[in-house]
Amino acid sequence: MKVLFSVLIFLCCSLPSDMNGQERRQQGPPPQQAQGYKIGDQASDFNLKNVDGAFYSLAGLQNAKGYIVVFTSNVCPFALLYEDRLIALHQDMAPKGYPVVAINANDATIEEGDSFDNMKIRATEKDFPFLYLDDQDQTIFPQFGARKTPQVFLLDQNRVVRYIGAIDDNAKNPAGVNEQFVRNAVAALERGEMPTPSETKAVGCSIKAKAGHGNAHPPKGERRGPPSPDKILERMDKNQDQKVSLAEAHGPLKRDFNRIDENEDGFLTVEELSKIKGKGPR
Repeated sequence: MKVLFSVLIFLCCSLPSDMNGQERRQQGPPPQQAQGYKIGDQASDFNLKNVDGAFYSLAGLQNAKGYIVVFTSNVCPFALLYEDRLIALHQDMAPKGYPVVAINANDATIEEGDSFDNMKIRATEKDFPFLYLDDQDQTIFPQFGARKTPQVFLLDQNRVVRYIGAIDDNAKNPAGVNEQFVRNAVAALERGEMPTPSETKAVGCSIKAKAGHGNAHPPKGERRGPPSPDKILERMDKNQDQKVSLAEAHGPLKRDFNRIDENEDGFLTVEELSKIKGKGPR
């Protein structure tokens, strides 16, 4: 048991709180926004630098009937999974008056891959048809209450928040999507109705805030409690088969792999990781 407890301590101290375990269905009860906009609030406009070097505001977008504001990242695996879907979303929704406005709010000193130079490179590589803005001073994402990448805030023509949450209900598999949350929310606005649901759970990586920022994550040594089995699996499951192999494991988990692998099939599942959660020395 001491060995298993040491594994949990290692995981707790070494894993970033970047990812939530992927859910088959992302709807469920929406998270409570600690701060930021709620449904029905009017968002303030902003003026941020785009990857083309110019500054843009929502008011400057001509003929807009609404805005699909999405906080995203160059490097977050979940954000990368949604890049092509965001491109398609903009191509379909912008002609209707609902352009995608992407914002990168990560602190580049923490996540170098999200620097402005890397934003320009990524936008060129993917040929983004939408604005890709840099919240370099990290003043905008706290106003919105954004916590994840990707996370959407759908605003109407008056910048009133009408939907907050995920793009759809299946980050990992576009072919497995059952509910197109953002598309359905836009369709509701087009009908003069309120989106249902108006909030869903955004699944992705946490936004990296500057030290001393109100939304900053605590230092690793101050994190509270071990990560969930879902987070452990998500972090180490490199080939996304919902289990961790010996080759994917590292540190004490690799060393004690055989002890934890109760069914001796060469893989660790969420169920097996759940059995060691919270166990300590006797």
